Order: sequence, then structure tokens, then C-alpha cells
Amino acid sequence: MIRAPDPYAAPGGVVPWRSLTLVATGLCLALSMAGTASADDPPQPEIETRAGTRAPAEVSGLSEPARAGDPVAAARAHLTDPRYHLDPANLRHLRTVVDGQDETVRFAQHHRGLPVLGGQYLVHFRTVGDRREVTGAGGRFHTELTVDTKPAITARTAAVLAHARLVTDRRVRAATKAAPGELIVLPRGEGVLAWQVTLTGADPVRKRPVLRDAYVDAHTGRPLFAIDRLHMEGPVVGGGRTAHGDDVELHAYQRGDGVYELRDRSRPMWNGTTGEILTYDAAGADLQDFLSPGVPAGARLVESPALAFGPEHTDSGAVDAHWGAGKVYEYYRALGREGLDGAGGTMYSVVNVTFMGAPFINALWDGTKMIYGGGGPDFHSLAAGLDVVGHEMTHGVIAHSADLVYAGQSGAVNEGLADYFGNAVQVDTLGIAMSDPQAALLGESLCKNLPPAECASRDLGDGRNAVKDYVGVTLREDGGGVHFNSTIFSGALWDVRKELGAGFDKVVYRALTAYMTPLDDFADARRAVESAARAKGLSARDRRTIGRAFDRHGIKPGWERRVRTDSEVLIDGLSDALDPPALAGDRYVVTNSTPDLAGPTMIVAGWLRGGEPAVLSDNDRWNLLPATDGERAAWVSYDPEANHFQIRARPLDAGTPSAVLHEGSHAVLALALSGDAVAWSAVDPDTGEAELWLKRGTADPVNLTAGEGVEGYQPSIGGGRLVYVRAWSEGTRNHSTPVVHDLATGEVSVIPETPSTGPAPSFSAVPAVTSRHVLWLVDTDRDGRAGIMRAGTDGGGVTAIVPDGPQAPQAFHLDANDRLATVSHYPGAFDPVNENLPKLLQVPVKGGEPVRYSCNRGEQSLFASGEGARVLWLDGTAGDTDLVTRSKPARRC
Repeated sequence: MIRAPDPYAAPGGVVPWRSLTLVATGLCLALSMAGTASADDPPQPEIETRAGTRAPAEVSGLSEPARAGDPVAAARAHLTDPRYHLDPANLRHLRTVVDGQDETVRFAQHHRGLPVLGGQYLVHFRTVGDRREVTGAGGRFHTELTVDTKPAITARTAAVLAHARLVTDRRVRAATKAAPGELIVLPRGEGVLAWQVTLTGADPVRKRPVLRDAYVDAHTGRPLFAIDRLHMEGPVVGGGRTAHGDDVELHAYQRGDGVYELRDRSRPMWNGTTGEILTYDAAGADLQDFLSPGVPAGARLVESPALAFGPEHTDSGAVDAHWGAGKVYEYYRALGREGLDGAGGTMYSVVNVTFMGAPFINALWDGTKMIYGGGGPDFHSLAAGLDVVGHEMTHGVIAHSADLVYAGQSGAVNEGLADYFGNAVQVDTLGIAMSDPQAALLGESLCKNLPPAECASRDLGDGRNAVKDYVGVTLREDGGGVHFNSTIFSGALWDVRKELGAGFDKVVYRALTAYMTPLDDFADARRAVESAARAKGLSARDRRTIGRAFDRHGIKPGWERRVRTDSEVLIDGLSDALDPPALAGDRYVVTNSTPDLAGPTMIVAGWLRGGEPAVLSDNDRWNLLPATDGERAAWVSYDPEANHFQIRARPLDAGTPSAVLHEGSHAVLALALSGDAVAWSAVDPDTGEAELWLKRGTADPVNLTAGEGVEGYQPSIGGGRLVYVRAWSEGTRNHSTPVVHDLATGEVSVIPETPSTGPAPSFSAVPAVTSRHVLWLVDTDRDGRAGIMRAGTDGGGVTAIVPDGPQAPQAFHLDANDRLATVSHYPGAFDPVNENLPKLLQVPVKGGEPVRYSCNRGEQSLFASGEGARVLWLDGTAGDTDLVTRSKPARRC
């Protein structure tokens, strides 16, 4: 799914997954391929190492005897060999895949009894007659883990923290709940003990459900990242007596009362108890009712009084979903797989769901079943595209094999494999030639009115290259680019299929089930495909074809470092990107962590002129939300033992230790500092409301939003004044407007609420105060575009320096000085290209045309405005998150 970004996300987000994967795995060298080798040459053992662990990434070319009998015991015995540097006692058997004479045993790594996220190791066997031999082994086993597995915070506390910090938009937070989960070990350096938290609910801004796995450091309470569990596809387009008028055969079931159900028990996987293909009709019910594992009680199978299922079942998508599920089952069975789980488990589809009262133009795999939106006036049911059905069901296959983590490059590989197999099912079933221009399109037939090329969500023949076209995002966008970047990988695979034919599917399937592990990046996935090609006995010529395809798509080790930028790097490779930096004069403060992400979240201070930044935080806790006035820094530090948030401050020269200014149980959302004044927004754990607090010197803090139903967000301090957004409700209508608080006199000026131009009140956000002005964003019709408003520091003289309207920026973050305002905005349509990622714009405070600030191609979302035209920001262009700066706008790119 191409996610519509949240135009008003509060500063914050999740730790970039790519940082995790690069630190955890390092950059692996690709296996070289001898151009003159023959498929009949004897295998040559080769050991490929992986940075950060003594366990090899792959040992290939083996031909060593193995135990007969139980393959799991044989695999454990083989892994006792010193070359692997691991203890098989730390492995839990996941599954064994049999492919003719070949067997692959897959293990999951545990540390002191807890699962290690993404840690998997595989052993490959071949059986000839009565003789079993080992042909190779590899994966990810993290040998350096020593982390203590006793948590310092409770699962319930972790859920509260994840909800407060990893759901950044306050409207989404209000519609989302956090459920505590289990302990897990994250493979960062010596390991990070984390609580898994499930976030569920709805996103009323993007009109899509929320189902994420969030992770919170169980020792420090620091929220780390969240991974989207909904593997979506759309707004795509498809076909179908079926929706496209083709008469297809449906395997149904006649009940004792004579009614026919879409219950298929005709497949070999049916064992008399399980192994069915079931299709349910949601009958327009909301998607939220079906997101629990399995099918909810009361859901009804698609029914018909006659064996011929009628037009209503065409319109709902039931015919397409049921027929398509059968075709996908047949396709994977031809590859040697029995059902999505590989063990003949029942396969579930649900059609005809809606979302928030509107058509759900999407489809998804939720971890246990396929769910298809009912389409609408412009779309057929999302089940009407066989490629979409194949795509979503392939997510089920991936979940029961390599289980590629749905974030960053591993998520793009996950999506790319679903793209590839979904299109392969369609072209083979419908007899479409690989040379047909539509063969490489995904979802091209779902639109009722648009031509295929305009309707398709992705094109596997788009020729995208990782170096030139990789969309440089963090997990703030599309789970780190899982959809945006999928065709880089799937395109390489599709190019090979066009040259080698459908037989290449067996190689890709073997790579997925026998060589890939959950955190594999593009280079890892390429190695898996090349290893599978050797295991399948492909000729040297065919293996060169595979290598050339990956080369054309730029998938080579280290490709991320070959990207141009126009900014000055102050810190290369930040390992914490949750908060915007703060800037005053020539001094900045920002959050960071150790390169392996295993250390505490630190507050570091540096100079715009460069040099080594200094660490200000003086504890090993989770430290966040940095602020500075140029003389000292303030930040929030979480004490997991007391379950308290501390607001601490320290001079930028670190001449004295940090001092605690305030401590309490309220989860802090934002912080501002100037002189002896500190202000913060924090969530009351009892009411769930955000309160705005102000503390002056040694006096007790004062709640400025103590009235019932009144909330305060996003404080900014400057020129002797505090400004924040006040939010309140009147019935079902939510209101918001900036408030100015004079720090010297205590006088409060409530800026009049901007008149609405739509059915709901206007929405104000992200105020900034300077010595002469108050500036803020306002969306008058809640269409995602926002104007920039200016008022005097007394709250008067309100004017729009950039009016809201169809040409207004899709802005979500703002900062300013007396002369210039800077915003992050989404430049245009939410297409998966770098040109449409968040970019910085700058505009005179007196009014004028916003101009482009930097020509960097990647994400520019969190920033701070400095003196003159200076801006400091977190940039995702170069494949990771860098702290960068410029002194003037680029204007044109």
C-alpha cells in the first residue's frame, strides 16, 4: 500500500530499521562467481563471514556426511562443528522443508530462553539413497549476546510508553490502544532486552487501520521502533463471474440444508479435519472487526442457494477470492509447498470489508488470513486481481518461512517477493506472455475506469536501480520504504524470469525457504538467490544472468554510500532519530546512541563549525526530547525503576553535572527551554489528556491547561513568551488554537481560532515564537494542506503569510526566527519516489513564495531553524540518518 503520510505528525517517530540491520549484520561481501565454472564441477567449500558475530553468514559447497534419521538432530550435530562458533542448545527448531532430495532445517536463536529478533540459522542436507550429507549452512546467529534478561520495567509500563511515543499523531493516539506482550532480545551489540507491545486501532487521518508491533527497551523504558503488521497492497486494481466476466470453476460445499458454501475440501491438503480453503463475506462490516487472529465468531461463509454463485458474489469479490486462492494453492503445490504454512493448514479469505463507513480500497495479509476491500464506484473488489491475491497469500508463505521483517530493506525484499510470486501466479494461470507489457504490472486490472498502466500500483519492469532510485526514508514513511523500494528487488527477479523462464520460480522459492533470514537486506537476499541457484544446479551461464540482473538494479554491497548530497554532515549515521534536533546560535543538541545501538540514548551537544560532539547526559537511561537556549540544554530522562520522567538540564560546556528540574509519572511529549523557563507537554496517566506545564526557576511547575477537557501541545519559548496549542472539544467537534503566555507578566492571550472552510473546525499545530512573532500551521478544511499563520506576540495582527488552500504545502513541522519560517512538507502526490518525500521549504515571515531549501533527494522531516537562513536537520538521503546543515536555501533543484 502507498501510505498517505500524516501531515500533522508530532515530532518523533521510530528508530530507522536500516540502522538496526546495518549495525546488527554489517555489510557482507557478495559471493564471487567463477565465470568458467560448470554445473558439474565438484563443490568448493567457502565460508562467508558476517560483521559483528563469529557465526558465518554462510558455509557453502559442503559435501559432508550427516546423521541418518531425524533431520533436526542431524542439523544440531553438524552445528557443533567449531567453524560455526555457536551452541546448538540456543536454537529452537522452527520447521523442516523437504524439496525432493533436499532438506532445510530452520532454527530460531534464543538467548537465555528468550527469542532473538531475526536470529535464524539454517542447515541444508541432500539425501542420495540411504546417505544424507550436509551441503551448506548459514543465516544469522548473534554470538556476542550477553544482555541480562531481567526487565527493569513492567510490560504494562512498556505499553504506556510505546503508546505515548511511537504513536506520534495525537488523533491517532486517541483511537489506538496498546497491549503488553512478551520479552524479546534485539540483536544489537551485546543485545537489548525489549518488551513487545501490540498497537491496535484506527488512523482517522489516513483512514486505515493500525496494527503494529512496537518494541520498548525493558531496561531503560526507551521506545525503540514499531513495525507495521498489516502487509497491505493498494490502491491497486484487478479482474474478475469473476469481476471481468470470466466463468470459473469454484470448489464449494453443500450443507445438509442444501445451501452451498465457499468451502473447498477438494485439495490434497484436506485431511478430514483441516486443510480447507474458506471464503467469508464481511457483508460491509468494518475492517476492525476482522483484524484479530483467525476469523471472528459469527462470521459467515459465503453462501448460495444454488451451486452457481450469483452476481452479488461477483460484486463482493467472493468468486475472485475463492477461485484465486485455489490457483495460488496449485501454484505453490507445484513448487513443493502444501498450503501457505507448508503443512496443509486451512487458508482463510474475507471479502467485502469497509473502513470507517467507506469502501476499503485495499487488501492485506494480517498474519493469519487475507482480507479484501469491497472496492467501490471506481474499483472492483480488491480480490478481483489474481496478482493481488497471489501477492497477499505470498505474505503468508513468507511468514511461515524466512519471516522477513516488514521494515526497511528486509521489508522491501518481503514486498518484492510477494510482487514476484503474485505476478508469476497470474501470468502462468492466465497464459500471459512474459513479453506482454502488462505482465510486469501489479494490480493493473482492478480499476473500473482507468487503463491498466494507470491503474497498476507497481511495475516490476520499471528498471529501478538501488543507487539511483532507492527511496531514502526511515520508518516514519512506509515502514522504511517496504513498498517504495520493492521493485528494485522484484524487478531484478522479474528480469531473470524473462530470460530463464518460469523455472526460475523454483530458485526464488528455494532462496526464500532455505537461505533467507528475517533481517536480510538487498545484498543478503541477492546472496540467497545466488546460493539457491547453485544448489539447484543452474549452469554458470544462467548464474551469470542472475548476477547481471542484480548488477543492473544496483544491488551490490555498499551501494548506499554512493549517493550525492548538498549539505554539510555534522554527525554521520545517527543511531537515534526519534526527536528533532535543537539549535540556538552556533550550538546544537541532538539525541544519539552508540554505533551498535546497544548503549543508552544520549544527549549530545556540538558546534555548527564542526568537531566532535560532547555527551551531556550523564546516565545510562533513555534520554530524549533535547532543547537548548544556547547556554544550557534540557531534556527528558526516563527512570525505569521509579517509572518516572525526569526533566534534566545541564550547561552546554558540561561544567557541572545535570540537575533534575522536575520528576513525575506523566509521559512527556514535547519540551521547550529559555533562560529559567522550562515548559513541557505531558500525558496524565489517569485521564489520558495532554497537559501543558510551565516551571520558572526553582518554583513549582504550574499546569496551564488544568480545565476539564482542555489539552496543551507543542510548547515553544522565545522572546520572553511561551506559546503552545490549546485543544478542547465541544460535543463531537475538536477545536485548537495557539495561546501566548507572557513569562514576565503572566498575561495570557488566546489567539482567535482560525475560521474553518470545511465541515469540521480548523486544525492548528506546531507553533513557533520569536522575539516579534508567533507562527503556526493551520489546516482550515482538514484536507492535509496547511497554511502558515503569523501573529504578534500579543496575539493580535493575525495574518496568513502562506494561505491555506489547494496550493498550500502539505506541511507537518515548522520552526522560525524573526526573518524566516521553515517547514517540512510533502511536495506532491504520495508516489514512491524521493521527489515526494518530506522536503524543507523556507519563506519570509513577512510573506512570500516558499522556496526549496536543500536538493538532497531523501527525507528531510525533523529540523531546527537557526540564525539567518541556517537550518539543521535529520536527513535520510545517504541510506542512513545523518545530522546535516546548510546556511542558505538552494531555491531550485
